[in-house]
Amino acid sequence: MEELQYDQCESGNKLRRRCIMVAEYIDNCIRIFALLLLAELCLRIFRFGHEMLCYNNNYDLADGPKWRQMAKRCFSTNIATFIFVLLFVFGALIRFAMSKEFVLPPLKWFTYIPIYWIIVGVSLSASHLDYANFLRQPHGLDYAEGMASNYFHGYLKLILPSHTGHPGLKERIELYEAREHVQFALKRLVILIPNTMFINSKIESRILTKDGVAPLETIVKNRAGVARPFKNDVYRFTKQINGTYYYVALEGATPMLSFFEAMSYQPSTTWQMKEMKREILFKFYKHLKKLIKQWPPTEDEAELVLYNAYQQNGRPQDVGEVLLSHILNVWNEGRG
Repeated sequence: MEELQYDQCESGNKLRRRCIMVAEYIDNCIRIFALLLLAELCLRIFRFGHEMLCYNNNYDLADGPKWRQMAKRCFSTNIATFIFVLLFVFGALIRFAMSKEFVLPPLKWFTYIPIYWIIVGVSLSASHLDYANFLRQPHGLDYAEGMASNYFHGYLKLILPSHTGHPGLKERIELYEAREHVQFALKRLVILIPNTMFINSKIESRILTKDGVAPLETIVKNRAGVARPFKNDVYRFTKQINGTYYYVALEGATPMLSFFEAMSYQPSTTWQMKEMKREILFKFYKHLKKLIKQWPPTEDEAELVLYNAYQQNGRPQDVGEVLLSHILNVWNEGRG
């Protein structure tokens, strides 16, 4: 009987010790996180002062008081951090309700705050993956989204839909068909996006030609005080498709060619551009497709063709064959 009571007592002591260990662990977590929050707050206050002293001219009074703009940038955070801080405060309050005392870090712990500043200052967690993750986020601040947005708003948005006094691309294709007595494979602008980003000034193919083929009607739009002509070339398939020699309004994505040239020009290139070129390619394609699809006047006016410029054996792809395969897929999907 005494042995049973002893075992029960020992078991109770073990459970009590474990509870104490868990409580101490939670208390230390709260203390450490409180210290990190204080270190981060001090760092943000320093950055706020640095902005005021060094970058005052980067803020426009038209957007409100400069100090308010600086404070918004320096003390803003993402939703995940905000939720985490709320959970921390909630946990600290629960711990206070249980122990009836605040869980505060010892004074000597405050001497370790500069270690946090050093870790942040030297970007200890930084890697090349940070550039890729930045490109993958939908914020509109990266090279790829900038090119796609400029291409859409400065070109496609002007030539694809109908405007007052100017026919849209589909109308110009229909006028071309009636005038030349031909048939287009797709009544939309086909934009080539090769993975190499390089596109010749004249698209070469065994089954496509531009020789002797007139372009679509040129339209002129006033853009920033300049009357700019917009011209779209037409190519003809030299290979019959279902007994017909089809035509297509075709061009390459000029921003990708510009990016290719920027990478080849020493004053404008960086190693980040070269290493992240595939990420930039995919982001450009996805964002441009999104812009075209989400604006009703252009959602069915352009067809993006992303493809590998080379076969697996290293030989160049025939652009015409790539385009023909894409057109057949579009027809099979009922989007012709």
